[in-house]
Amino acid sequence: MTTLSAFGSGAQLCAYTGEVLSQMASVVQPYVGNRAKTYGEHVGAHLRHIIEHYDTLAHALACSETCSNRACVVDYDARQRDLRLETNPEVALKRIDLLQHALGGIPDPLLERSVDVHTRGGLSGEHDFSTRSSVARELMFLNSHATHHFAILQGYARQRGETLGAGVGRAPATVAYEQRMKHARHELVKA
Repeated sequence: MTTLSAFGSGAQLCAYTGEVLSQMASVVQPYVGNRAKTYGEHVGAHLRHIIEHYDTLAHALACSETCSNRACVVDYDARQRDLRLETNPEVALKRIDLLQHALGGIPDPLLERSVDVHTRGGLSGEHDFSTRSSVARELMFLNSHATHHFAILQGYARQRGETLGAGVGRAPATVAYEQRMKHARHELVKA
């Protein structure tokens, strides 16, 4: 299995995960209190979906720590679908906080651990698939998946004349590309 050190450290991946979860909390926070009724209409379903994906990995890790002789199984399709996460911003914030603690400092040996990812396929869910992955790869997927949903929510917010924040929903590769292009244009002007 490829180690994280070739491209980044486990600490960097966990820190990035914490940043994405913090962005998620920043999306939820404005709906606490007076705007709680609009939470479900505006962002609730997407955030429930994202939170439950992270929950699935966190639960699989907790199980693997107590049952180290069994394979760690991650089945995103078997998540809880807790509607309170979709309708109650306070419940969502509490769950995000738990995820930050659960996923914030995963040691490298656990990040490199193999996991079996199960999913359903076919337009009616008629096929079962399983593939081998690693905890680190699944964290990378979850962070990308969350950013993708944030981008969709950012579009909805703009339609309402609002914003979720300047950096929310922006893929790291896009941000890095735009910074390189800005730097290149600046260098071109200097020349």
